[in-house]
Amino acid sequence: MQYCTNYEKLFPVCEMLGDNCQMISVNFDDMEELDRFSKKQNDVDILINAAAVTKTDLLPVLKDEDIMRMINVNILSTVKMCRAVIPSMVARRRGCIVNISSVAARRGNRGQTVYAGTKGFIESFCRAMAAEYGGRGIRVNNVAPGPIEAGSLMELLGYGKDEVKKSVVSKRLGTPQDVAAVVAFLCSDKASYINGKTISVDGAFCRGV
Repeated sequence: MQYCTNYEKLFPVCEMLGDNCQMISVNFDDMEELDRFSKKQNDVDILINAAAVTKTDLLPVLKDEDIMRMINVNILSTVKMCRAVIPSMVARRRGCIVNISSVAARRGNRGQTVYAGTKGFIESFCRAMAAEYGGRGIRVNNVAPGPIEAGSLMELLGYGKDEVKKSVVSKRLGTPQDVAAVVAFLCSDKASYINGKTISVDGAFCRGV
């Protein structure tokens, strides 16, 4: 289990899994650190790419360092991690990769031009990966969360929770458990015939767009 922050939240999960779980801190915005970590991933059955950062602002206002951080963490880390695990998966003729995308890839929002672009890349990358390696027993899929009551959305909810809820047909915000359940399904044998797809977990947030 790789993490950058939120060690306190992950530690109970690691304790529950016992000796089967190891926690490693990695900063995916540091290319040298990412390269060292990715090169060690040579015997992986399941890879879940969940690292992401977002900076919400109008494009002319975004700083170069914010743009590069989104590109590094949201795109380059996913590409490098996939590149690292593919050879051993191909050798075993099996493997599962799940990337965490976002409804932002298909629903444009003001202030999220670069973030949405990075997630659009992830969805295209997934389809091409599935086409390239699906015949070798490797499945690559995405999960695209919508308004989830966690992470970067919490700041927005501080002053617009009711407005966000009104945009969701299900009339409630999603939970991390909602997302985790779909990821777990895609990693299971029950999803053995699903490949190259993006599954939204958004309470019909994208309806009409």
